[in-house]
Amino acid sequence: MNKTLVLSATLENLGTLMSHGRDAAVACGMDAKAIHQVELALEEVLVNVINYAYDQSQDQDQSTVLSKIGDIELDCSCTSNTLTITVADQGPAFNPLDQPDPDTTLSVEERTVGGLGIFLTKQMMDTVTYENSRGKNILTLVKHFKE
Repeated sequence: MNKTLVLSATLENLGTLMSHGRDAAVACGMDAKAIHQVELALEEVLVNVINYAYDQSQDQDQSTVLSKIGDIELDCSCTSNTLTITVADQGPAFNPLDQPDPDTTLSVEERTVGGLGIFLTKQMMDTVTYENSRGKNILTLVKHFKE
């Protein structure tokens, strides 16, 4: 099974993108726990692309946000015991895996803002890789499961 969906990187499309990933996990025969982990990781990645990959700026009088919205390409493939999801965007090159893991021993008040989502994504998935190829950021999430 290999299915690709390309939609504008907007919050309005988040549900459709999430359904695409969930449907792939279900079609692979993953159990409920693994599906939930995939959903959490995918939501984190998609929201980050929607919020940060494309230019959003204010007009001159600061009253209207001007957006340059691009696409998210979501590809899901399944082999015998592995679900692979790739999320691609054409925003500026950014490798979220280069960010340091948050110090989870600190209290919430002591921690810096950001970084927890990709940390959790790395914890829930078996492999997370990044590459920039042909002008695209490509984040690949891999989850192994038992049939």
